[in-house]
Amino acid sequence: MTRSGPKKKRRWLWRSLIVLALLLVAGGTYVYFAFAWVFFVSPGPGGEQLGLPITQVAGNGEDGFADGRGEAVRMEKPTRLAPYGPDAVVFADINNHAIRVAHADGRVETIAGGPDKEGHLDGRADVARFDSPHGVAVRDDGAVAVCEASGCTIRLLVREAAGWVVSTLAGVPDESGMRDGPCEQALFDAPHAVAWGPDGALYVADIGNSRIRAIRDGTVSTVAGGDDSGDADGGPGVGTLAWPMDIAFDAAGALWIADAGKAKIRRWHPDDGLTTPFPDQRLAMPHGIAVTPSGHLAVAEMYGHRILRFDPGTSSGEVATYCGTTEDGLGEGRLKKPAAVLAHDGRLWIADLGNHRIVTVPLP
Repeated sequence: MTRSGPKKKRRWLWRSLIVLALLLVAGGTYVYFAFAWVFFVSPGPGGEQLGLPITQVAGNGEDGFADGRGEAVRMEKPTRLAPYGPDAVVFADINNHAIRVAHADGRVETIAGGPDKEGHLDGRADVARFDSPHGVAVRDDGAVAVCEASGCTIRLLVREAAGWVVSTLAGVPDESGMRDGPCEQALFDAPHAVAWGPDGALYVADIGNSRIRAIRDGTVSTVAGGDDSGDADGGPGVGTLAWPMDIAFDAAGALWIADAGKAKIRRWHPDDGLTTPFPDQRLAMPHGIAVTPSGHLAVAEMYGHRILRFDPGTSSGEVATYCGTTEDGLGEGRLKKPAAVLAHDGRLWIADLGNHRIVTVPLP
């Protein structure tokens, strides 16, 4: 009897360990198939290799924070780009909590925020604080909308006589969640991109809520996606999204969505709801999307380390590669985790996030 007790304890311990191992395997399998598989998607063939030459505008592969020109500039994880007048773009510098402008001649200046200004504070641009800004969009009057992934708010920069002034357009600072309604009460969860629509509303890629939201007349509403995360096509209450990472409008008023959570490109239009134009295409983390003057889609494939071109006029998308290879790097023709792309002034501007730089390639 005295020896049977330890034996029972050992048997109980082994059974418990086996059960724990099975639970861990089951949990890991669920997490992989539900979420993590998108991080392991291999880049596809990429179609025709256009091999457009990459010009380094600002930054040189080293992180940090410094305005200036060319290789003297330092940034840390630049992402999202928006037109800022001729030969210039405004971009969000994530880890520096800053909104900055890059010119084609290599000049970079900061218009708001900085590494010593992390947090949430409205007011003059020289004192305003941001928390991991991810998306930027410029309105026709020059106002710059910014979405903060960590701060869970949508901010607005307006240029006044004395300089830029920052205000909170929607969301509750540092409070994540899902709530439509008046802007000051609405909640977001890690918004990653913004775009001004042809109707004058500001559209938000709300990645944490798997939704596209719209801000108009002081109210936030959901226009696409819902409580479930998925890739179902359909109208309100039917179509679903996973991780809407970036958004861009085309000339027909359709919103193109880089859905990283399903490794797909989606399309939303108020008349059609959500659709999947290229159902057979699977991308290695589509992180940025833009519409070119020719009507093609430019997609920053982050884990493919390249910029892809899709033709919306074909059922397959007819993919080609603007630039980059499936190997990351800083050398000639290489990119490292490109996070955003923008067609502006005859160029494709690229936020080369892993190399902490802004580059361009000529549009064919």
